[in-house]
This record gives sequence, structure tokens and C-alpha cells, in this order.
Amino acid sequence: MKKKITNGHTNTSYKEGDFFLQEKKLNKFNHKIDYEILKEFDFIPKLIYQTDKENKWEFIYGSIPEINDSTLIKIADSIKQVHNSKITFPPFNISARIKEYRKILWEKGIKIPIIHDYYKRINYILKNQDKNTPIHGDIWDQNLIEDKYGKIFIVDWEYAHMGDKNFELAYIIESLKLSDEQETIFLEQYDDYNYQFLKNHKELVNYLIILWNNSQTIKYFEDDEFIKKLEKFKFERENKNV
Repeated sequence: MKKKITNGHTNTSYKEGDFFLQEKKLNKFNHKIDYEILKEFDFIPKLIYQTDKENKWEFIYGSIPEINDSTLIKIADSIKQVHNSKITFPPFNISARIKEYRKILWEKGIKIPIIHDYYKRINYILKNQDKNTPIHGDIWDQNLIEDKYGKIFIVDWEYAHMGDKNFELAYIIESLKLSDEQETIFLEQYDDYNYQFLKNHKELVNYLIILWNNSQTIKYFEDDEFIKKLEKFKFERENKNV
């Protein structure tokens, strides 16, 4: 018997016995990865099978973890393992996604001043991105599961691609809304990053979140906080000439 799972914004998912069944809703950018290549990582649920229409995984019994020092260290260790692997993920797609989302906003007649103000800045950041590191690309709290033993699983790899590790780190920091102290713990554990590139990617991450949210059929959340962050980044950069 299948029981629908309401988490997530793209696919339709079910619990079926001890398995997680994901019915794919394809767009131009997701599910490009062959999920079999993830089997070497023990923090990813076991894949049972994959088809063009659905994936079936082992079901991880657990919940969204509390974000604390221990959790952040585990996430940093796991994601660094992916970044340092020799696995080839699908090609870089952030530029194409941003181009598509901008087009959708234009077609909808949605005008967000900070999106316009950041147009050239985002293009500059994209131009200088690394595109050679395998990254998850969408780590937020809903894509983390902690089991009863305290093990953290990272799920939902549909947007995985070759990209920039600084984008991944910035995405985790911004999506999990880490405090300055938590960010320090996370980055010190990861240990291998460029802080200026990371700051640039924080701008890109917030820009992408705003674009994605407004390009959907419905807005899934209010994005005022992300707009305010971009405005703050813009003010600080312009006043420090960074």
C-alpha cells in the first residue's frame, strides 16, 4: 500500500512498505544523473531501481535533523567526500537554469528590482565558476534525514551536476540559515574553500532561490528574507568596493 509523502516541491513521492517511491516530474534540468553511480556513498539510501518515470529507494526511518555542531560536522564530511570523489555527474546547469527562470519571470511580467540590479553581477559570478566538481546542488533541511542512530542521510540528488564546491557550501549555509558560529564550525570541518568565492556564491544562491520561487506555478514560500539578503550583500559590496 502506498502512502503519499507531502515533502518536496517537484516530484510525487510515496512510502511503500520499507521503500521510498519517487514518481518523476521532469523539467529541463532534473533527473539527468544515473543514480547507480551514488552507490559508493554510505550516507545515500540504497537504490532499488530506476526508470524514466520513477525511482525506488530503501526507506530511511528518521526525521529532519536538528542543525547543531554534530550535524554540521557530519554534513561537511559527507559532502566533502562527494566533492573529492572521481565520479562524473551531469554537466554544469546553473547558468541554463538562471537563464530559463529569468525568461519565465519576463513572460509572467514579474518585476523584482533586486533581480534586475543583480543581472550583470550574477553573470560575472557564473562566468568565473568552477565546473569540475561533483555536487548535490540542492541541500536544504528537507533533503537531510537523521536515523535513530544519529546517521545523517543526504537524499534527493535529482539536480546533481558538475559545478563549484563554493556554490555547494554557500547553498548549505544559506538554505539552512546558519548563524555565524554555525557557519564557522561547518567551514572549519570542510576546510578547503576560497572565502571570497564563497561570499560571491552566497549572492548567487539567494538570487537563484528568488528566481526559482517566482518561476513556479505558485510561490512555495515568501522570499522577502532572500531579497533583503541580496540587498544587504549589494550594499556591503558597493560600500567596500569588493
